[in-house]
Amino acid sequence: MTIRGPALARLRKTLARHAREGWERAVFARPGGDEEPVVASGPGPGAPDAAALDALLDAAEAAAREGRVKQTLVLDERRRVKVDARHGKAKVVELDDALARKVMGGKERALRPDASAGLLRVIGIMNADGSISARAAKKYKQVNHFVELCRPVWTRLVQQRPPTAEAPLRVLDLGCGNGYLGFVLAEALRLAEIPVRLHGVDRRADVIAQCQARAEALGLQGLSFQTASIDAVGLASEALGGPPELVVALHACDTATDDALALAIRAGARSILAAPCCQHELAAQLQGLDEAHADAAAPVPALLRCSILRQGYAADLTDALRVELLEACGYHVDAIEFVGSEHTPKNLLLRAHRRHPEAEVDPSRWRLEGVRARCEMLGARPSLLVALEGRPA
Repeated sequence: MTIRGPALARLRKTLARHAREGWERAVFARPGGDEEPVVASGPGPGAPDAAALDALLDAAEAAAREGRVKQTLVLDERRRVKVDARHGKAKVVELDDALARKVMGGKERALRPDASAGLLRVIGIMNADGSISARAAKKYKQVNHFVELCRPVWTRLVQQRPPTAEAPLRVLDLGCGNGYLGFVLAEALRLAEIPVRLHGVDRRADVIAQCQARAEALGLQGLSFQTASIDAVGLASEALGGPPELVVALHACDTATDDALALAIRAGARSILAAPCCQHELAAQLQGLDEAHADAAAPVPALLRCSILRQGYAADLTDALRVELLEACGYHVDAIEFVGSEHTPKNLLLRAHRRHPEAEVDPSRWRLEGVRARCEMLGARPSLLVALEGRPA
């Protein structure tokens, strides 16, 4: 559809009227869902100068001529103006409690679309125009479910040692990747008014740079990031100002999860959240067993003969041994569903807390013998066991 002069004139007049008190950003999209809308930053609150207003109107007209006729002027986190450039009509949408509850699927969520809009945009759930698409709605539910899984963990930690601004809760995020779930946890703690220092570590410099940029954009306090391997992280992190109280390892690949768990145990972390991913180590070990060991390594021989069954069996065995090793080192462990299996098969979350959080870490009290004997019978040598038997604390 060609946008003609009269429609463009109405568009400019409509936008000028609604932009009189300033705006956060303008979003120009094509009808029917636009995965790459044009987003232009605004001057913020307050009457704009003439140059800023002219730039907005020129950008809106240019976008309309390109077919980007669905235009949204975001005034602030709660108010936006939706304009159809084809006829210049505007609709003011206010994110009141009723609309927020509708966006939340009729349920109260930890991360509300009004209170946590900045975070939701950064992690790709909320669109630049303030809406949440049907496709992103599933992810929105998942991250809120993650917050509720974390809530008992931080509640326990706060009861053990109430954090203060001077001594915030110390969280170490190992293998943080793009940091999305770390940001979610930090936002949830902010909403709960719990001071936090969160330090994310990953080997990839590019994702660490992205995390730093996102933290600055969100203005979240107490977040820092480091390019390093998990092995290079000390038990008492300078970035945290002491040993971590909560260690998070969400989808650290293969034996990186074991490195994270070993560090957490040796640091005496009071709580651990680990979502294992890509467990390949034991599958390779089981595949290489001789016939004598193979008979004892699985209750049914076909579990080792068939590749697809061996992979699944080895993954479950890896995580079961991780649970036993955590328990042998003085932790109580829950193995729970992280996200629904219809979304991903990597849906296990290990949630652990130290039974005696005030006690010194004493490897001589770890009960590794039983797990070691079981591993020998199975023909398995998991990295977590090797790490716990190896370097001194």
